[in-house]
Amino acid sequence: MKSLLLPFAVSLLAVACSAPPYPAFAIENDAEATAQVVVADASLQAVVRAGRPLVERTQQGDFLRVVVPIRNVDDEPISVLVQAAFLDNQRQPLPDETNRQVLLLPPGGTSNFEAISRQSRASDFVVRLSWNK
Repeated sequence: MKSLLLPFAVSLLAVACSAPPYPAFAIENDAEATAQVVVADASLQAVVRAGRPLVERTQQGDFLRVVVPIRNVDDEPISVLVQAAFLDNQRQPLPDETNRQVLLLPPGGTSNFEAISRQSRASDFVVRLSWNK
């Protein structure tokens, strides 16, 4: 029995000690849906969920448009800061980030965060969530 508990304890300790940012949990049971959404604090990770992002090119085809549903699963209202950073096709950061925006979420509420790149080289993104303190 001890030999089974040791690997479990080690893996639990590794998860507890992992450094931020943390991946956002999905609204749906789809881990892939939130691969591009990260959370700065473990306490925030416990109360927000991210939905499957809508990613498309603008009508002119030059810029990347991203819409990410963000949900509060807590029983109290929360205020978060949301920022999108755009990446090139090699997943290298571009000098193309949005300002941090305040998102007020009522208990159980969902709001869509939308961002549009300023550079045509943008082909991927990361959305960062943090507490608005």
